[in-house]
Amino acid sequence: MNQRLSPEQRVWLAAGVFTVVGCALQWWRLHSLTATMDQGILFQVLWNGLSGHPFESTLSSQLSTNVVHGGELPALGYHRLGQHFTPSLALWIPLVALLGKWALPLLQVALIAAAGLVLHRIARRRLEPDLAAMLTLAFFGANAVIGPALGNFTDLSQLPLCVFVLLLGLLERRLALIVPAALLLPLIREDTGVVLVGIGLWLLVRQRSRWPLALALIAWGGGWVVLVTNVLMPLFSQDNSRRFMVENFGQYLQGQEQASSLETAALALRQPLVLLQELFNPPRETLLYLAGQGLPLLFIPWIALDSWLLMGLPLLGLLLAQGSNNPLSINIRYSYLVVPGLFAGSALWWERHQALFGSRRLRRVWAGCIALSLLFTLGSNPNRSLSWLIPDSLQPLVYSSPLRQWQHARHAYTALALIPPKASVAASNQLIPHLAARPVLVRFPDHVTYQTRSGEVMPVEWIALDLNQQLRYAEAFPQEQKALKRSLRLLKTLPSEGYRVQAVSDGVVVLQRNGAVDGSAEQQLNRLLRKIKQG
Repeated sequence: MNQRLSPEQRVWLAAGVFTVVGCALQWWRLHSLTATMDQGILFQVLWNGLSGHPFESTLSSQLSTNVVHGGELPALGYHRLGQHFTPSLALWIPLVALLGKWALPLLQVALIAAAGLVLHRIARRRLEPDLAAMLTLAFFGANAVIGPALGNFTDLSQLPLCVFVLLLGLLERRLALIVPAALLLPLIREDTGVVLVGIGLWLLVRQRSRWPLALALIAWGGGWVVLVTNVLMPLFSQDNSRRFMVENFGQYLQGQEQASSLETAALALRQPLVLLQELFNPPRETLLYLAGQGLPLLFIPWIALDSWLLMGLPLLGLLLAQGSNNPLSINIRYSYLVVPGLFAGSALWWERHQALFGSRRLRRVWAGCIALSLLFTLGSNPNRSLSWLIPDSLQPLVYSSPLRQWQHARHAYTALALIPPKASVAASNQLIPHLAARPVLVRFPDHVTYQTRSGEVMPVEWIALDLNQQLRYAEAFPQEQKALKRSLRLLKTLPSEGYRVQAVSDGVVVLQRNGAVDGSAEQQLNRLLRKIKQG
């Protein structure tokens, strides 16, 4: 009897492995204090929705232009919609109520797994079963799919599923799929309307008889981007024009300190040589990114017109952008702007070239490319999700065994349990996701005070910091070294501001403003500080 799995079984097995392993790694990542501030931001945004303040976040306020450039304090009542316009996130508020801090990381894996299954649905209607299965296996083995899925929760994790559902509806002429997916897609984030424009262009080129629908998609996607970035987002804050346009596209602004999306586009188009230079700069990173995206698909997307039509616009945006979060990093969220078009376009290319798949050598090469993609993904330790296996740094060596990470986490949770659920808190980066279910949370050591809704300046009631984590990473990562130095300076002054040590557990320090004097805890902290000073 033939024990070989059918193509359908292989797909479901891959989806199952992806889901189980992804959820396990996300669980471990959060439990072991590897998740960071970005996860806390989106959790706080949704948790505030449960109490009638949707899209508010003091953590997000800390990243606002008023704080970063204006020197103001993080504030209660700050709406994140001025930074990123993400109304679709409201769909997941009930899930946060049900699962708490575990909701978002598990949701992210589930959304990507579901996207892979819808991709398979698209492929199997047009391709022979083995070819459709191979394409889907490439999806579940792609660095650009796995890497972001194992990181902090991102609103863009909703995008691949939404795009594939829309394309399935367009290909099968099912209005029940087209309408909700097309309406929802631009609501994922202020820039995802560009993806819809690409889908409209593809439809216009490939199915010209459906030009009214194509133009409607283009108008809805492009018009929404313009409306949101130039009208709606400024109603909440000036973050998009004063921060994100400047930080991501400042090379085109000729020294301007702020610009709308339309102004930025106009200035960029007046500088064709700069645009051409930025398109290929930096050359090494650009080539590595394109190679990494194409590898699991046998580089087919780079010769497939459908892929270029579907993902060309968002890819162009990434190539022309800059920023502290490298847009060409394959392991972070921006990859999801490109991934759906790459895979859907490849499926459509293979529909016209299925005979090539009959070559055993080609199938073996393709399988090897998927294996290489998986190997490169594991080797990159995406978002420190494999730090229990792979060192975070080799020179100098930064590594903690799974047992050591587990023990440290238990110590941290014991210390954090002292903090009341509704108390205002300043916490270091890795502790933020575990404390985000509260109205006031800011990142330590950046701030220890905040503004109330009435504008009153208030100190936080509690401070929690993980000196162990900062010490572990400081030698290898300048940002952690900077945070450690600032934390140590603040620890010297905090007692004069009324903060008393309540717990010191494996380097995790918890302080309370006007709290009880705990001589034993203070001695532990002093010993720890002396040890750090001595190196």
